[in-house]
Amino acid sequence: MPRLNHIGLTVGSLEESVAFYRDVVGMREIRETSDLELEGEWFDQLTENQGSRIRVSHMELEGVQLQLVEYTRAGGERLPLLHRRVGNPHLCFDMEEIDRRHAELVAGGRHKVSPIVKIAGTPARSFYVTDPSGVLVEFIESAQLGRSAAPR
Repeated sequence: MPRLNHIGLTVGSLEESVAFYRDVVGMREIRETSDLELEGEWFDQLTENQGSRIRVSHMELEGVQLQLVEYTRAGGERLPLLHRRVGNPHLCFDMEEIDRRHAELVAGGRHKVSPIVKIAGTPARSFYVTDPSGVLVEFIESAQLGRSAAPR
């Protein structure tokens, strides 16, 4: 039976991204698989990228692993990330006290933060914050709905 192993994001700065997912989202860093450096022919073949080297950290929240990957050699250009673009990722986290979390992020001024919106036809409310690499991270207050009931 298939199961999700991890979600991977290529990031601009491993340190900034680890701090964001730890301090803003509330994930924990998995120490035994963090700050690995990987390179080799196997990785070049897998990624179709000759001469690459990466640093990797893994974060975890409730059994879901997020793999953060920073290229230290043979990386590419930054993608223009917008929700409307095909293939654009976004991560969504259930969050309590959404008003408090939103106010803290706005006051901090370090991240782009959308307004809080009520999701049509539901009691759920959410907002987006942009991680250090530009990936959209949604915080949703949807306890009344159950985890899978909120539309995206």
